[in-house]
Amino acid sequence: MFVGRRMTRNVVTVTKDASVLHVRNLLRDKDINQVPVVEGRRVVGVITDGDIRENSASPASTLSVHELNYLLSEMKAGDIMTRNPVTVGPETPVEEAAKILNEKGIGCLPVVANGELAGIITTCDMLNVLLEVMGVGTRSSRIELSIPSDMGEICSIAEIVKGLGLSIISMVSTVNETDPATRFLVLRVNTDDIRELCKALRGAGYKVTTSYEEQ
Repeated sequence: MFVGRRMTRNVVTVTKDASVLHVRNLLRDKDINQVPVVEGRRVVGVITDGDIRENSASPASTLSVHELNYLLSEMKAGDIMTRNPVTVGPETPVEEAAKILNEKGIGCLPVVANGELAGIITTCDMLNVLLEVMGVGTRSSRIELSIPSDMGEICSIAEIVKGLGLSIISMVSTVNETDPATRFLVLRVNTDDIRELCKALRGAGYKVTTSYEEQ
């Protein structure tokens, strides 16, 4: 899955000369947390609701609402924006974009193609990708397995599922950091009743978990 398939294309933008008051009102009206700052179609910065809060008077300030709004109207987006923000391209894998968001501690990545703004992808978009990949929202049940880190294990599990006339909605495998010889496999199948499947998997020697257990 690539960023270009998950990004928002019709991006709300502002210019460096936009007042911070305008940007604040825009974020509220559009119910968004950040907005790219552009010159033409070229991204020159990003401004977030956090940037605006940091540059506003503190709650203990004696300024009136009108005085605060006046200060924000005199302040420009270019004064408080993050300059030269990290960007990705439409061809960037979504997992790489998620890694950047997590490592940089930021909430969005402008998507740039041929030097111009093509879209934006946010942490909220990444959560939606996670829900989709995990098969959440479909009629299904979730099982977690501990499996050996050997070739062929996933194929064997798929055969057990198929043998019971079920289908796999999603399958995600992660490394068991406490035991490199095993992996965790999160399996979602198209049934509300997983008793027979759990029985078959345990009979094949797999550790099956359907609820949280301390390691």
